[in-house]
Amino acid sequence: MGRNGVKVGDWVEIEGVSGEVIEIGLLKTVLLELGNWTATGHPTGRRVSFSNSFAMERHYFNFSTSGQWLWDELQLTLPPAGDPYHTAQQIRQIVERETQADAAEAANDWQRVTHQYGAREFSAAPAVNLRPGVNGLEVVVRYITRAPRRNVVKSKLFHEIVDLLRKPV
Repeated sequence: MGRNGVKVGDWVEIEGVSGEVIEIGLLKTVLLELGNWTATGHPTGRRVSFSNSFAMERHYFNFSTSGQWLWDELQLTLPPAGDPYHTAQQIRQIVERETQADAAEAANDWQRVTHQYGAREFSAAPAVNLRPGVNGLEVVVRYITRAPRRNVVKSKLFHEIVDLLRKPV
């Protein structure tokens, strides 16, 4: 299906099912389901088969053709004590530091693609937003990461943010 088609080892989403391509046959493609990208992304153990007609008749996403980048998100509620804007800034600094290499590499990948096709450039910088929540102010953090490393990066960020929040004010 061309140079940007699907091959074994690619991370794809076909008809709402996310997974790693483990087999491509004459009539069907088989994924090892990885659950929802927005949930855990861990293998479910299920093999899911699709007729190869999906490539002609429906849509699919191949995360492997562009560095396997995806936007991930953390949400947390700030403790009532302290300055929420200062805390949000500290969280932004942690996220920028931990995702700096991925953001730079993603920006380079996207710059190459946008230049090639004349599309607008994208920013890979993380975003930190405060919003009112039921139990106080919620912080929503969005950052870029590679799909296979998603859980490792998220765990590291949570660890550092929890350490920050445990410090006395």
